[in-house]
Amino acid sequence: MLEKYYTYKVKYKEYIIMMKYGNFYEILGNDALIMNKFFNYKISKLSNTFKVGFPISSLENIINKLNNYSINYIVIDKEKITKKKEFELNNYSNYEFDENILNYNLIVISEITKYLNDNLLGDTITSKLEKIKEIINE
Repeated sequence: MLEKYYTYKVKYKEYIIMMKYGNFYEILGNDALIMNKFFNYKISKLSNTFKVGFPISSLENIINKLNNYSINYIVIDKEKITKKKEFELNNYSNYEFDENILNYNLIVISEITKYLNDNLLGDTITSKLEKIKEIINE
């Protein structure tokens, strides 16, 4: 999946690339971060990149919103481009993200979650909040 995705990404750098897998479309890398920003999709990790997905029934709504924001997109189904939209004034590059900051935030969230799971009982709310502050400020 990653290899196919990045093969398209090399050619279509400033496009959101949506690839169909089963009953979902999946989006990777910075495209996933952009989709999270607009649609609040949960970000997960695939290998060492970011991933979001949505059901095929949501495709037209997604396309309408990307059109409203003038963001280029490509829809790929069975290794074939089925939809492509290019805007003269493409806004894709207006939504760049620093993956290092996001990776750091995901690590901090993971550490906080682990701490809370390991310390459900015993500590007071105040001491838990203090420990969370320590984790954030490390």
